[in-house]
Amino acid sequence: MNRALMTRLVLEQRVRLPLEVLLVGLWGFLLVAVFATSEVFTKQLEAQADQFGDLLDLVGLDPLAQWASIGFQHPIYLLGGGLFAVGLGVRAIAGELEAGSLALALSRPLARRSWFLSHLAVLIVGCVIIGEAYALGCLLAVTVTDPLGNLESVSMLLAGLQSALLLLALGSIGVVISAFSSERGRALAWSVGVIVVLYAANFLLPLWAPTKAAAQLSPFAWFDPAPLLQRGTLAGGDVVVLALYAAIPLSVAAWQFARRDLAGG
Repeated sequence: MNRALMTRLVLEQRVRLPLEVLLVGLWGFLLVAVFATSEVFTKQLEAQADQFGDLLDLVGLDPLAQWASIGFQHPIYLLGGGLFAVGLGVRAIAGELEAGSLALALSRPLARRSWFLSHLAVLIVGCVIIGEAYALGCLLAVTVTDPLGNLESVSMLLAGLQSALLLLALGSIGVVISAFSSERGRALAWSVGVIVVLYAANFLLPLWAPTKAAAQLSPFAWFDPAPLLQRGTLAGGDVVVLALYAAIPLSVAAWQFARRDLAGG
Protein backbone atom coordinates (compact mmCIF):
# COMPACT_ATOMS: atom_id res chain seq x y z
CA MET A 1 0.00 0.00 0.00
CA ASN A 2 1.04 3.57 -0.64
CA ARG A 3 0.49 6.17 2.08
CA ALA A 4 0.49 9.14 -0.28
CA LEU A 5 -2.11 7.53 -2.52
CA MET A 6 -4.32 6.59 0.42
CA THR A 7 -4.08 10.16 1.71
CA ARG A 8 -5.18 11.44 -1.69
CA LEU A 9 -8.12 9.04 -1.75
CA VAL A 10 -9.21 10.08 1.74
CA LEU A 11 -9.01 13.76 0.81
CA GLU A 12 -11.12 13.09 -2.28
CA GLN A 13 -13.77 11.58 0.00
CA ARG A 14 -13.65 14.39 2.58
CA VAL A 15 -17.10 15.67 1.53
CA ARG A 16 -18.87 12.68 0.03
CA LEU A 17 -18.10 10.08 2.70
CA PRO A 18 -19.14 12.27 5.68
CA LEU A 19 -22.42 13.08 3.91
CA GLU A 20 -23.07 9.38 3.31
CA VAL A 21 -22.17 8.56 6.92
CA LEU A 22 -24.54 11.32 8.07
CA LEU A 23 -27.32 9.97 5.86
CA VAL A 24 -26.93 6.43 7.18
CA GLY A 25 -26.60 7.57 10.79
CA LEU A 26 -29.71 9.75 10.54
CA TRP A 27 -31.57 6.88 8.91
CA GLY A 28 -30.82 4.63 11.87
CA PHE A 29 -31.71 7.34 14.39
CA LEU A 30 -34.98 8.31 12.71
CA LEU A 31 -35.99 4.69 12.19
CA VAL A 32 -35.79 3.92 15.89
CA ALA A 33 -37.18 7.34 16.90
CA VAL A 34 -40.27 6.82 14.75
CA PHE A 35 -40.69 3.35 16.21
CA ALA A 36 -40.48 4.77 19.74
CA THR A 37 -42.78 7.76 19.28
CA SER A 38 -45.37 6.47 16.81
CA GLU A 39 -48.81 5.91 18.35
CA VAL A 40 -49.53 3.29 15.70
CA PHE A 41 -46.55 1.18 16.72
CA THR A 42 -47.32 1.64 20.39
CA LYS A 43 -50.90 0.41 19.98
CA GLN A 44 -49.76 -2.55 17.89
CA LEU A 45 -47.16 -3.55 20.49
CA GLU A 46 -49.68 -3.24 23.32
CA ALA A 47 -52.15 -5.37 21.36
CA GLN A 48 -49.48 -8.02 20.75
CA ALA A 49 -48.57 -8.03 24.43
CA ASP A 50 -52.22 -8.51 25.43
CA GLN A 51 -52.78 -11.25 22.83
CA PHE A 52 -49.59 -13.29 23.12
CA GLY A 53 -48.45 -12.48 26.63
CA ASP A 54 -45.04 -13.98 27.35
CA LEU A 55 -44.95 -15.96 24.09
CA LEU A 56 -42.84 -13.30 22.33
CA ASP A 57 -40.26 -13.42 25.12
CA LEU A 58 -40.32 -17.22 25.04
CA VAL A 59 -39.42 -17.44 21.35
CA GLY A 60 -36.99 -14.54 21.61
CA LEU A 61 -38.73 -12.12 19.27
CA ASP A 62 -38.14 -8.44 19.91
CA PRO A 63 -40.04 -5.97 17.71
CA LEU A 64 -37.40 -3.27 18.08
CA ALA A 65 -34.60 -5.62 17.03
CA GLN A 66 -36.65 -6.75 14.05
CA TRP A 67 -37.30 -3.13 13.09
CA ALA A 68 -33.60 -2.29 13.27
CA SER A 69 -32.70 -5.33 11.15
CA ILE A 70 -35.15 -4.22 8.47
CA GLY A 71 -33.38 -0.86 8.36
CA PHE A 72 -30.11 -2.61 7.47
CA GLN A 73 -31.77 -4.14 4.41
CA HIS A 74 -33.74 -1.07 3.34
CA PRO A 75 -32.87 0.66 0.03
CA ILE A 76 -32.05 3.88 1.90
CA TYR A 77 -29.24 2.16 3.81
CA LEU A 78 -28.04 0.30 0.74
CA LEU A 79 -28.11 3.52 -1.28
CA GLY A 80 -26.10 5.41 1.34
CA GLY A 81 -23.48 2.69 1.61
CA GLY A 82 -23.57 1.66 -2.03
CA LEU A 83 -22.85 5.17 -3.28
CA PHE A 84 -19.50 5.07 -1.54
CA ALA A 85 -18.58 1.43 -2.18
CA VAL A 86 -19.56 1.25 -5.85
CA GLY A 87 -18.38 4.79 -6.56
CA LEU A 88 -14.90 4.14 -5.21
CA GLY A 89 -14.78 0.73 -6.82
CA VAL A 90 -15.61 2.10 -10.26
CA ARG A 91 -13.19 4.99 -9.87
CA ALA A 92 -10.32 2.73 -8.76
CA ILE A 93 -9.41 1.69 -12.30
CA ALA A 94 -11.81 2.80 -15.03
CA GLY A 95 -12.37 6.25 -13.53
CA GLU A 96 -8.70 6.92 -12.92
CA LEU A 97 -7.80 5.55 -16.36
CA GLU A 98 -10.36 7.77 -18.07
CA ALA A 99 -9.09 10.81 -16.16
CA GLY A 100 -5.47 10.01 -17.10
CA SER A 101 -4.32 9.94 -13.48
CA LEU A 102 -3.72 6.18 -13.41
CA ALA A 103 -1.15 6.12 -16.21
CA LEU A 104 0.58 9.15 -14.68
CA ALA A 105 0.78 7.55 -11.24
CA LEU A 106 2.07 4.22 -12.53
CA SER A 107 4.73 5.94 -14.62
CA ARG A 108 6.38 6.71 -11.28
CA PRO A 109 7.82 4.07 -8.92
CA LEU A 110 4.36 2.91 -7.84
CA ALA A 111 3.48 -0.74 -8.41
CA ARG A 112 0.05 -1.76 -9.64
CA ARG A 113 -0.29 -3.94 -6.56
CA SER A 114 0.21 -0.93 -4.28
CA TRP A 115 -2.36 1.02 -6.29
CA PHE A 116 -4.92 -1.76 -5.99
CA LEU A 117 -4.32 -2.46 -2.28
CA SER A 118 -4.45 1.25 -1.40
CA HIS A 119 -7.89 1.58 -2.98
CA LEU A 120 -9.00 -1.65 -1.29
CA ALA A 121 -7.89 -0.41 2.14
CA VAL A 122 -9.85 2.83 1.79
CA LEU A 123 -12.86 0.88 0.51
CA ILE A 124 -12.84 -1.50 3.48
CA VAL A 125 -12.45 1.26 6.08
CA GLY A 126 -15.19 3.34 4.47
CA CYS A 127 -17.62 0.41 4.42
CA VAL A 128 -16.95 -0.27 8.12
CA ILE A 129 -17.52 3.39 9.01
CA ILE A 130 -20.84 3.44 7.16
CA GLY A 131 -22.02 0.18 8.72
CA GLU A 132 -21.20 1.36 12.22
CA ALA A 133 -22.80 4.76 11.55
CA TYR A 134 -26.18 3.08 11.18
CA ALA A 135 -25.62 0.98 14.30
CA LEU A 136 -24.60 4.01 16.37
CA GLY A 137 -27.55 6.03 15.03
CA CYS A 138 -29.94 3.31 16.22
CA LEU A 139 -28.25 3.02 19.62
CA LEU A 140 -28.31 6.78 20.10
CA ALA A 141 -32.03 6.86 19.34
CA VAL A 142 -32.61 4.07 21.86
CA THR A 143 -30.87 6.16 24.53
CA VAL A 144 -32.81 9.31 23.69
CA THR A 145 -36.31 7.91 23.09
CA ASP A 146 -36.38 4.74 25.27
CA PRO A 147 -38.52 2.60 22.93
CA LEU A 148 -40.30 -0.64 23.79
CA GLY A 149 -37.90 -3.48 23.13
CA ASN A 150 -34.19 -4.01 23.41
CA LEU A 151 -31.09 -3.53 21.25
CA GLU A 152 -27.87 -5.02 22.57
CA SER A 153 -24.96 -2.68 21.81
CA VAL A 154 -22.49 -5.48 21.02
CA SER A 155 -24.92 -7.25 18.68
CA MET A 156 -25.77 -3.99 16.94
CA LEU A 157 -22.12 -3.14 16.36
CA LEU A 158 -21.44 -6.66 15.08
CA ALA A 159 -24.39 -6.31 12.72
CA GLY A 160 -22.82 -3.07 11.49
CA LEU A 161 -19.65 -5.00 10.64
CA GLN A 162 -21.73 -7.68 8.92
CA SER A 163 -23.45 -5.04 6.81
CA ALA A 164 -20.03 -3.57 5.97
CA LEU A 165 -19.16 -6.94 4.48
CA LEU A 166 -22.24 -6.71 2.25
CA LEU A 167 -21.23 -3.20 1.16
CA LEU A 168 -17.74 -4.49 0.41
CA ALA A 169 -19.28 -7.23 -1.75
CA LEU A 170 -21.21 -4.56 -3.67
CA GLY A 171 -18.08 -2.46 -4.01
CA SER A 172 -16.18 -5.47 -5.34
CA ILE A 173 -18.68 -5.65 -8.21
CA GLY A 174 -17.73 -2.09 -9.11
CA VAL A 175 -14.02 -2.90 -8.86
CA VAL A 176 -14.14 -5.98 -11.10
CA ILE A 177 -16.25 -4.26 -13.75
CA SER A 178 -13.93 -1.27 -13.53
CA ALA A 179 -10.94 -3.55 -14.14
CA PHE A 180 -12.38 -4.59 -17.49
CA SER A 181 -13.41 -1.09 -18.59
CA SER A 182 -11.76 2.19 -19.50
CA GLU A 183 -14.82 4.45 -19.10
CA ARG A 184 -16.15 5.37 -15.70
CA GLY A 185 -19.70 5.99 -16.89
CA ARG A 186 -19.98 2.61 -18.59
CA ALA A 187 -18.49 0.79 -15.60
CA LEU A 188 -20.87 2.60 -13.25
CA ALA A 189 -23.90 1.77 -15.40
CA TRP A 190 -22.97 -1.91 -15.52
CA SER A 191 -22.26 -2.04 -11.78
CA VAL A 192 -25.57 -0.42 -10.82
CA GLY A 193 -27.43 -2.66 -13.26
CA VAL A 194 -25.90 -5.83 -11.86
CA ILE A 195 -26.59 -4.79 -8.25
CA VAL A 196 -30.21 -3.87 -9.00
CA VAL A 197 -30.75 -7.25 -10.67
CA LEU A 198 -29.20 -9.07 -7.71
CA TYR A 199 -31.35 -7.08 -5.26
CA ALA A 200 -34.55 -7.78 -7.19
CA ALA A 201 -33.63 -11.46 -7.62
CA ASN A 202 -33.31 -11.86 -3.86
CA PHE A 203 -37.00 -10.94 -3.46
CA LEU A 204 -38.56 -12.25 -6.67
CA LEU A 205 -36.89 -15.61 -7.28
CA PRO A 206 -38.04 -17.19 -3.96
CA LEU A 207 -41.66 -16.52 -4.97
CA TRP A 208 -41.53 -19.29 -7.60
CA ALA A 209 -40.47 -22.77 -6.52
CA PRO A 210 -38.31 -23.64 -9.60
CA THR A 211 -36.21 -20.48 -9.13
CA LYS A 212 -36.09 -20.40 -5.34
CA ALA A 213 -32.63 -21.95 -5.14
CA ALA A 214 -31.25 -19.46 -7.67
CA ALA A 215 -31.90 -16.64 -5.20
CA GLN A 216 -28.86 -17.88 -3.27
CA LEU A 217 -26.69 -16.50 -6.07
CA SER A 218 -27.40 -12.99 -4.78
CA PRO A 219 -25.21 -11.65 -1.95
CA PHE A 220 -28.34 -10.07 -0.46
CA ALA A 221 -29.64 -13.58 0.27
CA TRP A 222 -26.76 -14.10 2.69
CA PHE A 223 -27.27 -10.94 4.72
CA ASP A 224 -29.82 -11.30 7.51
CA PRO A 225 -28.94 -9.44 10.72
CA ALA A 226 -32.17 -10.49 12.46
CA PRO A 227 -30.78 -13.58 14.28
CA LEU A 228 -27.85 -11.54 15.55
CA LEU A 229 -30.03 -8.69 16.80
CA GLN A 230 -32.78 -10.95 18.15
CA ARG A 231 -30.76 -13.69 19.83
CA GLY A 232 -27.13 -12.63 19.58
CA THR A 233 -26.47 -15.48 17.15
CA LEU A 234 -24.01 -14.74 14.37
CA ALA A 235 -24.52 -16.93 11.30
CA GLY A 236 -20.91 -17.83 10.54
CA GLY A 237 -21.82 -19.51 7.25
CA ASP A 238 -23.46 -16.34 5.94
CA VAL A 239 -20.39 -14.31 6.90
CA VAL A 240 -18.12 -16.73 5.03
CA VAL A 241 -20.29 -16.59 1.89
CA LEU A 242 -20.41 -12.79 1.97
CA ALA A 243 -16.63 -12.73 2.36
CA LEU A 244 -16.35 -14.94 -0.72
CA TYR A 245 -18.69 -12.66 -2.64
CA ALA A 246 -16.23 -9.85 -1.91
CA ALA A 247 -12.99 -11.81 -2.26
CA ILE A 248 -13.66 -13.55 -5.58
CA PRO A 249 -14.51 -10.44 -7.64
CA LEU A 250 -11.62 -8.57 -6.03
CA SER A 251 -9.24 -11.40 -6.91
CA VAL A 252 -10.45 -11.37 -10.52
CA ALA A 253 -10.09 -7.58 -10.61
CA ALA A 254 -6.52 -7.78 -9.25
CA TRP A 255 -5.62 -10.40 -11.87
CA GLN A 256 -7.10 -8.36 -14.72
CA PHE A 257 -5.55 -5.11 -13.53
CA ALA A 258 -2.09 -6.72 -13.31
CA ARG A 259 -2.21 -7.92 -16.90
CA ARG A 260 -4.24 -5.31 -18.79
CA ASP A 261 -2.87 -2.75 -21.20
CA LEU A 262 -3.63 0.67 -19.76
CA ALA A 263 -3.69 2.14 -23.22
CA GLY A 264 -6.49 -0.17 -24.29
CA GLY A 265 -10.21 -0.31 -23.54
